[in-house]
Amino acid sequence: VNADEGEPGTIKDRYVLEYEWDGVREVRWTLTKAELMLTAMDGVYRLSPLADGQTQVEYELELDIRIPMIGLLRRKAEKAIIDTALKELKRHVEA
Repeated sequence: VNADEGEPGTIKDRYVLEYEWDGVREVRWTLTKAELMLTAMDGVYRLSPLADGQTQVEYELELDIRIPMIGLLRRKAEKAIIDTALKELKRHVEA
């Protein structure tokens, strides 16, 4: 995964994730390698079918970085990662 593209001022890194699929119910991932800033990144998408044929997606993310960061900057970095992940999920589902 190349995650070194982002808004100016966001943390940039290149990293490798390992994915584990549980049928159509969920996909989990964990960080296996990072070049610069990330020390941990674990996440999961949980998928639940709804009565109207749509699917509810629950998203969890835990991450850690090498340097201490004040709350505002950390939330900005987390938002950028989440936005990218959700955009990629949407692109994959619509393909």
